[in-house]
Amino acid sequence: MNFPPVRKPYFSDDPKLESFWIKFLLAVTFISAAFLILAWPLTRSVEMIVALQQWRVGPVEFLFRVFTFLGDDEFFMVFFSVLIWSYNKTLGFWGAFVLLSSATYSNLLKDITLLERPPLEGVIHPEGSYAFPSGHTLTAVTVWGYLAVRIKNRAFWIWAFVAVIFIGFSRMVLGYHFLGDVLAGLVFGIPFLLFFLWISNLAAEKGWIAKFSMPLLLALSLVVPILLVAILPGADPAKILGYLGGASFGYIIEKEKVKTTVKGPLLYQLIKVLCGVAVLFGIIVGLGGLLPSAVTPLGFIRYALGGMWVTLGAPFVFSVLGLSRRENL
Repeated sequence: MNFPPVRKPYFSDDPKLESFWIKFLLAVTFISAAFLILAWPLTRSVEMIVALQQWRVGPVEFLFRVFTFLGDDEFFMVFFSVLIWSYNKTLGFWGAFVLLSSATYSNLLKDITLLERPPLEGVIHPEGSYAFPSGHTLTAVTVWGYLAVRIKNRAFWIWAFVAVIFIGFSRMVLGYHFLGDVLAGLVFGIPFLLFFLWISNLAAEKGWIAKFSMPLLLALSLVVPILLVAILPGADPAKILGYLGGASFGYIIEKEKVKTTVKGPLLYQLIKVLCGVAVLFGIIVGLGGLLPSAVTPLGFIRYALGGMWVTLGAPFVFSVLGLSRRENL
């Protein structure tokens, strides 16, 4: 299935509905921001989070853990790999691009604000992990929102809305974030999504990517992430931007030189997913001792290899094994 590049209108072909949804998103942003400013102490109320702990029982807690998982890096890593290998390479790559760029943005905001997570007994937070804004909420807005715009299916729009609400709520119920962190995910996530849609539409209209030569695109795919890693604080940018750089580098080569198709028998698709994911986590986890994240350049290389495997290595291997076909053959 082919999905056209992001072009206006984003949300509806009906001009009135398009205007309504843009105004609705901006209204959610401004109302959330106003509440954060005017009721800051309430948005960081420990008592509110403690009261929500009553939801942490049996199947209800399991449901919230599922929604939290749907905002985890591990889920998206597998999800977009499956899209790239078995559904639509363009949709999978650009969805991953939105995820990784918004995750970098989220981590930068966390490192600037340095606000602590809720101090709840029995809830263990990762060391050096900050709360504001909720990265799960922000990436849920940007990723599921972007995919909904590209897919243009009413059922998927409903899913995107449900995912954002429940992922955000799950972060409070499980004790990982305050209400203010979740609201901040909306405040910073919605403008990021709208900006990305605007710049994508502009790039499509102007044909920007087509104006760059392949060698220049390959250079930019690595140089820009490396420069950002050198500038941004913390250990996460090396992992996130390394993965993004490697995935971009591989995607450009695969698109121009390898050109695999994604369609195939169900058995072949299952083999691709199982083998591809196994190798991916073998790179990300298995090479951790040899290329540790504690050493920034080595961590960057490890995650770049993981990203390159998803967009180039795996498609090439699948074509050699006969699990995927080449477009030019």
